[in-house]
Amino acid sequence: MRWNRRWISGDRFARDYAADILSFADEVAQAVTRFHPARHCPIVRDLNTHAVAWAAVLVAFESACFREQDREVLMELMLGELRPRWDLSELACSAAILEQSAIYFARRNGSSRMATADELVSSYLRYLGVPEPIDATALARHLRANFTYRILRDIYLLSAASRLRSAVVSLMERQRAVRVAEIDNRGLSVWGERERDDSLAKTRGGASNL
Repeated sequence: MRWNRRWISGDRFARDYAADILSFADEVAQAVTRFHPARHCPIVRDLNTHAVAWAAVLVAFESACFREQDREVLMELMLGELRPRWDLSELACSAAILEQSAIYFARRNGSSRMATADELVSSYLRYLGVPEPIDATALARHLRANFTYRILRDIYLLSAASRLRSAVVSLMERQRAVRVAEIDNRGLSVWGERERDDSLAKTRGGASNL
């Protein structure tokens, strides 16, 4: 597939994208620490940070115009990269992260990616125990901007990759159909020549008997 101006395999895409997700989660956690230095439960912080970052990925993939089969394959490849990294943490595990990310994902707004980003951030900060009012805080504004940009950017990039992949697959299918037709026509031609040769041999054999 085409990603970041390069042709790469699905495995390479999964590795690069998973690394980007982990980097984004780290940036989110650092922002929380910087803007709101109060002590948070490390387990709650790590679990929810990875979960909300993965939920943002789910939103982007849902909105991108991937074929269902391609989407499922890429998601499994990415989870294959992420699960071992998530499980390295003593504070969270992949099963708990995926369960929590499903809760975040369920809060998405189907008609607005910005509203989805707002809801993800608000829910995330409430899970961390950030005091109300949350929405007016500098931390919330910072994270909303980051999540909105992340979701919209990934939707654009993933949709572009999907359209190009679909075009390539369609071209390959057309080329395959042409090759199959050529083989079929060649086979019919050979079969017709054999029939003509057999008919001619029979005619010559009959003439010689006379």
